[in-house]
Amino acid sequence: MATIDLHYIDELIQVRQAQHGGNPGAPPVLGGHRVGVSINRSCVVMLSALLQAYVEEVYKDAARRMFPHLAARPADFDTYWKQMKMWGNPSDANIKALFLRLGVADVFNGLSWQRTNTAAIKRNLEVLNIARNQIAHGAPHLTVNQSPYSLSLAEVVRFRNFADAFGNRFEHHVASFIP
Repeated sequence: MATIDLHYIDELIQVRQAQHGGNPGAPPVLGGHRVGVSINRSCVVMLSALLQAYVEEVYKDAARRMFPHLAARPADFDTYWKQMKMWGNPSDANIKALFLRLGVADVFNGLSWQRTNTAAIKRNLEVLNIARNQIAHGAPHLTVNQSPYSLSLAEVVRFRNFADAFGNRFEHHVASFIP
């Protein structure tokens, strides 16, 4: 069973909360950068990596069910996975394209949970991926849809909670397509 271990994110959030002190308002700007922004950015990059590893595990389990002849020969499955593993970061489009390789037209179809419909799931993955890419490639200021994007601690916590909910549901959802 695939899982997302959010321990490291939770630890970074705790450090960030201690740094901010729970005071109202935005943290101060020192040396041209808001205090804590590096921790917020680190959380996004780590969450993206954790989601990518999780989706890969879900995919591999589904591929083993779909292709039992490969699953029976670990060396052959490893060769298969080497051809698949460069699927990209866990954006909604990349995840959809990955599972299309198993014959699932839209792996998100029907995936939802309380107050989070399929469109919101895709949007969250896309925004997380956009922020991750900009952070990883050194963008000094983040934008989403050509608008400035503020990556606050509250937004990091929201992404963390989203990743947790996604991790609790996605594998089971995939199994509905590939039992």
